[in-house]
Amino acid sequence: MLLELDGVDASIEDITVLRDIDLAVDESETVGIIGRNGAGKTSTFRSVMGLQTVQQGSVSFRSEDITNAPTHERKRLGIGFAPEDRRLISKLTSRENIEMALWGGDNDSIDFDDRLSVVLNIFPAMESFLDQPAGKLSGGQQQMVTVSRALVAEPELVLLDEPFEGLAPSIKQDLIESIPRIREEFDAAVFVAESQINQIKDFVDRLYVIERGEIIAETDDAAAVTEDEELMQIIGGA
Repeated sequence: MLLELDGVDASIEDITVLRDIDLAVDESETVGIIGRNGAGKTSTFRSVMGLQTVQQGSVSFRSEDITNAPTHERKRLGIGFAPEDRRLISKLTSRENIEMALWGGDNDSIDFDDRLSVVLNIFPAMESFLDQPAGKLSGGQQQMVTVSRALVAEPELVLLDEPFEGLAPSIKQDLIESIPRIREEFDAAVFVAESQINQIKDFVDRLYVIERGEIIAETDDAAAVTEDEELMQIIGGA
């Protein structure tokens, strides 16, 4: 198994945000985690990346316990992260923001231009704004840069936190269609968090439903969740 969370508990300022989280992502698999805002999706991703302290349980990557590993070590092991808030540096160009993924790391063997060309195969529209400051870009353009930054270091697992939030329908559709290509081009597993099941139900292999920091359902038929009235009410889809 590529990624495993086993009995993970986490809190923020004495408020429990994750309770006994068990989940897994296998190689070359696309897995979704869905829940309403505040359900625990971002806290789950932050726990994977070492940005959220795990108080109980463990996080493993390729069977190696990384529960207490620093964030930069998790990136070095092969986990890429596109956070919901994007965290781009507005004065740097798109190209420079993407290249930041290789700064200060053990990435000497990676040819940035070669990796960038692969990313541009997925997001060809990005070529037109590579040399523009990130602060001048639209939300959709910034999201392409954010995902590209997560990909350029050749990760084995990519975490996409609410990648479609606030995007225009056409840009949103382009990003939805890019996810299977990410798996193909980079031979990477994809773990995507979303609050709207219709955004991801057609391309995920498995789906977890999270509510109040707990996994309440798991299925390999994401479309079936849309037919479950109780689950749809819980996640805010009905």
